[in-house]
Formats: sequence, C-alpha cells, structure tokens
Amino acid sequence: MMRVASQLIFYSPDEILRRTVVEQDEQKIITRLFSLDGNVVETAQTLFYDGILSAEIISVKQEVSTFDDLVSAYNYIDLSNGIPTEISVSEKPLLLDFGTHSILKINQLLAGLIPVIAAFSMFEIIAACCYFPALVLGRTASLSINRSTRLLLWENSDLVNKKITKLTRIREIS
Repeated sequence: MMRVASQLIFYSPDEILRRTVVEQDEQKIITRLFSLDGNVVETAQTLFYDGILSAEIISVKQEVSTFDDLVSAYNYIDLSNGIPTEISVSEKPLLLDFGTHSILKINQLLAGLIPVIAAFSMFEIIAACCYFPALVLGRTASLSINRSTRLLLWENSDLVNKKITKLTRIREIS
C-alpha cells in the first residue's frame, strides 16, 4: 500500500483537490482518496510531495491505430513529430499527444513546448495530457477509486498563477 499527498491533486478539469491523500495498492489501483481536513494527524506512511499529482499521461496515437474520428471533438496536437510554432486557443478542449509514455521524452518535449502553451493554464495542460486522452479511449478519466494508473508529480509549476514554467518537470511516483 502506498499513500501520497501534495498541495493539489488533479482529479478532473472541474475538480482540483487540496489536502487530499491518494492511496494505491501494489497493482497501482487507487483504493482510497481522503481529505486531511478534520484529521488531527496522518500516518507516517504518507509521502508528501511539492507539486500537483495527476494520473498518467496517455498517448492516443500509441493506443489505437486509427483515431481521427475519436479526436474530432478536440483541439488535437500531435507532438511526436516536433513542437508546433503555435497552438491556437479553441472552443474544443486541448488534447496533447506526446506520442510516447516515456517521462524522460515527455519532459524534453515539455521544456520546448513552454512558449507555445503560455496561453493555457497548468490545469488545461494536465487535462490535455491525462484526462481527455483517457476519455477519448473510453477509460476512467478522473483520478478516482478503482482506477489503475501511474501517479505523476508535476513539480516546479507556478501554483499562484496556475502556469507551467520552464522549470516544470514530471516524475512518476512509485
């Protein structure tokens, strides 16, 4: 059993949890989410991190071979062939596809992507990488009980202005 907490947990685009613990079993299935509010103490087994916890980043491109119809309702950006010079704000939700599950490669792409995504909040970026790809693939999108996921920590973000910075990095919590 593993328990982790951070300042913020990206549950869904409409729900950012504060002071909440995520408990996962050995198979990476979320067994419990609970608030620290009202608790006098938390057990010594809870690991506290500085940043935002989210579900894993999903590449639609790596999951299915034909996906044009699946992503038609999104402002789909394929980053596997390089970083675009501009990403326009659209009525459609942003969906970023790194074309990989490698955190190392995603961090490299993320560093170069910062100037292009400046118009988007960090929560829109996290939703574009984690939440909306899960929806497209018909999976549980919210960080909820019984979901199997690799937990990610988004470090060095500007939490006051809700922006990704050039120092923002993602790491897997294991």
